[in-house]
Amino acid sequence: EQVVKPVVSVYPAASRAHLEGKSSLLCLASAMFPPLVQFSWKRQKKNGPLEDLPPAEGEQLKFRELGCTAAIRVIDRDALHTYKYSCYVQHEGGTVNQTEQG
Repeated sequence: EQVVKPVVSVYPAASRAHLEGKSSLLCLASAMFPPLVQFSWKRQKKNGPLEDLPPAEGEQLKFRELGCTAAIRVIDRDALHTYKYSCYVQHEGGTVNQTEQG
């Protein structure tokens, strides 16, 4: 079968974490073949360099269902005002990235 790169979307995710000064971002990868992907996150201050997110900052949860794979990244809410977050999805067909539209 033909390799198809994923379609990647990033959304703010509602969760109870916001009560503790946290915020969540949902990265969704869909419509790809084969369905195996790996997620990573980067962030960027306005006019600043792109930074890899250290694994310690926030947690990442993954779930796979209905042909979609999603990762949720929990981050400090204050950081959401300072940085733009980008989700990178590595796939057999190449890497696709998307930035949250905050």
